[in-house]
Amino acid sequence: MSDVIEIYGIRLPIVEGRCDLANLIVDSIRKQGLELRDGDIIVVTCKLISKCLDLLVDINDVKPSSRALAISSKSGVNPRFIELLLRESDELLLAIPVKELADKGIIDIYRLSKRPELAKKALEEYPTMFLVLRDGMLWSDAGIDSSNHPQNILSVPPRNIDAIAKELRDRIKELTGKDIGVVICDTEVFFVGSLDIARGSYGIEPVERGFGEQDLYGKPKFGGVDVIVHELCAAAALVMKQGSQGIPVALIRGVKYEKCECGYGDRMENIKEYAKALKYIVKHTLRVLGTKHLLKTLLSILLK
Repeated sequence: MSDVIEIYGIRLPIVEGRCDLANLIVDSIRKQGLELRDGDIIVVTCKLISKCLDLLVDINDVKPSSRALAISSKSGVNPRFIELLLRESDELLLAIPVKELADKGIIDIYRLSKRPELAKKALEEYPTMFLVLRDGMLWSDAGIDSSNHPQNILSVPPRNIDAIAKELRDRIKELTGKDIGVVICDTEVFFVGSLDIARGSYGIEPVERGFGEQDLYGKPKFGGVDVIVHELCAAAALVMKQGSQGIPVALIRGVKYEKCECGYGDRMENIKEYAKALKYIVKHTLRVLGTKHLLKTLLSILLK
């Protein structure tokens, strides 16, 4: 990294359908009195990509299947939304009772809201959140999003996001002559809040491959594998926010990174590989800490 890193929020006009996103970004950057430079990084929200690719759905046009109706009756979520969720997910993994957790005070969501009455209304509409597998990644509600859209309109994330990042990088280079990196980010929900993470990238090595490199004292590090693209998304979120700010793009300048004709997916482990790892973790825990310890840990989780 250089001594100074600059992050510029790029305000765009409201996008409601197909557009030349690269041209829109370049034009908006220039209107803010900036010019792209070689080595700059453009971070773009996944939702903006969905809008420009016209991946928008009117929920009233979705006809729920029998499976969607069955899941809806148990989860409290609109069956039309469930149907869209089923279509956009490769596999449903978990159903998280968010409203119940909030009502019981297990997760104090209302404390995190300036207007608890609006938080309650949101939870009543989406009392259950689904964790799904999509294109080898974990997504909450398959990335389907209603925020900052007109009433009844939802956006769905695109497939093959690395390829879209490459197209955007190439088109920007065509317009400006500048060699940049592109990262496409998405906001994910965690128990302690939300965090912007990368869903795709191109032109930048996504992961710093420094495991085992020497530290300040010449010892091999047990670490050094920073996921640079996630860090860029988290930094960009400081200016983009998630409300009505209208800043879906960030220009990040001053980061020294390794250029790469590759995408995030080229370095990302398929989540199913972690299931294999879990088997070995359980076996190793049994061997190192014993059966009683493992059972005690599992029971403490299930019975709390």
